[in-house]
Amino acid sequence: WHNNLPIGELRLTARDSLISHFLWTSLAVLTGCILFASLVALAITRTLHNGVVTALQNITEVVHDVRTNRNFSRRVPEERIDEFHRFGQDFNSLLDEMEEWQRKLQAKNAQLLRTAMHDPLTGLANRAAFRTRISALMSDASSRANAALLFLDCDDFKLINDTWGHAAGDDVLIEVARRMVEFSGGRHQPYRLGGDEFAIILYGVHSEYEVLRLCAALTQQFSPSYELQNGLSTRMSLSIGFALSWEHHSVEALLDQADRNMYLVKHQRPRNSA
Repeated sequence: WHNNLPIGELRLTARDSLISHFLWTSLAVLTGCILFASLVALAITRTLHNGVVTALQNITEVVHDVRTNRNFSRRVPEERIDEFHRFGQDFNSLLDEMEEWQRKLQAKNAQLLRTAMHDPLTGLANRAAFRTRISALMSDASSRANAALLFLDCDDFKLINDTWGHAAGDDVLIEVARRMVEFSGGRHQPYRLGGDEFAIILYGVHSEYEVLRLCAALTQQFSPSYELQNGLSTRMSLSIGFALSWEHHSVEALLDQADRNMYLVKHQRPRNSA
């Protein structure tokens, strides 16, 4: 209209099918986008969930192994999640300190055990170690069937102490221990029971004749003279008594037999001068 006169006419017509198509298409696209976003969110959530679960499992396994088995060498592996990765690094640092502490503690315990079970002068296993080992031997039928016990006592050791002093006596005891270790050769086990009393547990022997042969060889081992710090030397023999483990069923019976045989040999031996 212009100046109250009609100029033209414009008519707009629409079909409901086009509107319905537009609406359904829009709804389908919107639904698809929502489903796609949900799938993406679900995948991300599952990935994060698996990462968290895996990280927690790795940490839990290490903690359980450390607590149950005292395995301080275990470490938490690297994790993809930054927070768990930093936690794992801190936990591994703590394990490093604990492992070092454990190593020092084990070394100290080993040193204390060696001190408790070894003679400080000669380095041989002491009476406590001897009692433990002989008890284990006699309680094992298979070990008892091929073992023997030797008791050794130094002849005239007091004379050496009285003549040249206790330092010379210590030198003799150290040399006796060295010769016993050399004789044993890793096969038999020597012990210092106290003072000038020693013992050897023989392994792999099956007859009295074999034990007697070893006693004779051991006697020869002690026949050379002993050098003293003052440049002098002395000779000293050892009285050896033996007992066969397969002939006895108790520790006390075995010890008593070896002790009686040793003193029988000692009383039969002529006295020597230093």
